[in-house]
Amino acid sequence: MNNIRYNSAGKIARIFIDSKLTPLVIMTCLAAGIIALLITPREENPRIIVPGASIVVTFPGATALEVEHLVTNPMESIIKQIPGVDHITSTSTNSLSVINVQFEVGEDKEKSLVKLYDRIWGSTALLPQGIERPLIRSLDVDDVPIVTITLHSGEYDDYALKRIAESLLTHLRSIDGISTVSVQGGTDREIRVELNPEKLLSFGVTIEYAIANLMHANRATSVGTFVSQETVKNVFLDGFLTSADDVKKLTIGTHQGRLIYVEDVAQVFDGPRKNRATLSRLGWGPADPRQATSNISERPAVTVAIAKQTGKDSVVVANSILERIERIESGVIPPGVELDITRNDGKKSNDSVNTLIEHLGIAILTVFFVLLFFLGVKEAFIVSATIPLILSITLSFGYLFDQSINRITLFALVLSLGMLVDSSIVVIENIHRRYTEQKKPLYGADKRALMVMATNEIGNPTNLATLAVMAVFTSMILLTGLPYPFFFPITFNVPIVMFASIMIAYIVVPWACNRWLGH
Repeated sequence: MNNIRYNSAGKIARIFIDSKLTPLVIMTCLAAGIIALLITPREENPRIIVPGASIVVTFPGATALEVEHLVTNPMESIIKQIPGVDHITSTSTNSLSVINVQFEVGEDKEKSLVKLYDRIWGSTALLPQGIERPLIRSLDVDDVPIVTITLHSGEYDDYALKRIAESLLTHLRSIDGISTVSVQGGTDREIRVELNPEKLLSFGVTIEYAIANLMHANRATSVGTFVSQETVKNVFLDGFLTSADDVKKLTIGTHQGRLIYVEDVAQVFDGPRKNRATLSRLGWGPADPRQATSNISERPAVTVAIAKQTGKDSVVVANSILERIERIESGVIPPGVELDITRNDGKKSNDSVNTLIEHLGIAILTVFFVLLFFLGVKEAFIVSATIPLILSITLSFGYLFDQSINRITLFALVLSLGMLVDSSIVVIENIHRRYTEQKKPLYGADKRALMVMATNEIGNPTNLATLAVMAVFTSMILLTGLPYPFFFPITFNVPIVMFASIMIAYIVVPWACNRWLGH
């Protein structure tokens, strides 16, 4: 036995077949896998880093053609010089230029935005006089909402629903893990001033002068500084108009020694926008019982959209949102307004993980019954027990390398279920064959030597087959662009599954066979 040349399989089996470390390895793998399953962030899709930004430049009084030639084209030329920019799209309208920049997939988000800010602010001298400061807003894949809540009613219009939704937002912004919240749909509020030309004429005030005074009053500005306790503090004047009464009491001039107020020359309305651009409604499909009981097929509705921060667990964030809504619903949502959860990516992610666990159970039972038919009860049990061990190792590595559990990760694991038992089956089948060939029962060192020898015999071809599968899936790392981060969970998880399967086959299977086979 000492003259035998052992390969890697034989050496590993020889070390662990009677080692007290083997049970510790098994328990450690299972514990790490359970912990990783519980704490690894769960998401609907893989994390795809595609840095982007939207740049808005206002050029008051300029036509769309002037904006294009004087603002948009120079800005595009400036941005094209930034390393890592993938493509640029722009829209030029009267007085406004909107430029969307997308960096290459995988570029560092913070560094990309810093480069963009530095290049734009360092090139403002190339832009025409009269433009306002460029407004730069970062764009992120995680801006897509994970939870949407739709408010609808048969008693309230969408203007009132939007006010209710905005009050709901104030209670949701403080939830940990939320990045952005917004209200979609509904009619916007506006304070509308309808000037009376005849009254203006009677007071000797022109329409242009009245409009200029209104615009001047509706702005915030710095009025200077003052020194307090050896500290220089800036003083700002908040002049934004927030109600109809604020507007009515504005002065727009004097006439015969008395002040002229807006309410003297105009009617002021505070309410829904007069000329609406959108219409938001909620309807039900044939499967919804409300379709049969409701007298109307559609209702006014608005939607509250909530996005999570990058790297946060969508299940945890979504559950926090729903718990907060359940707690405050009675105090914020008036009678007659109904609330429906129309999107919940946290539930989808959680259901996907539960599906993986179900498939794991199905895989274990399938392997058990197949091996039960061909090999025996103990052999079937040993191979079936390796499946959760292998998946535990894979999930643990995923957590250590900051991977999330998403539908592509689950696809990779389900795909691997048919391959991860191959090594264990090959090892235990050869052990079973060699053991049954013996004419008398083996015990102690003789039994261990036979099982190490059986593992050693199939080591090289099993290693080669496993490495071939690992090489095929690892080659997907050569993908570029958007497919690379999308398919990376497959490239990452399948090779780890295969490596874990061969290690478990060499460590656990001979150890278990030594303890249970033949007894």
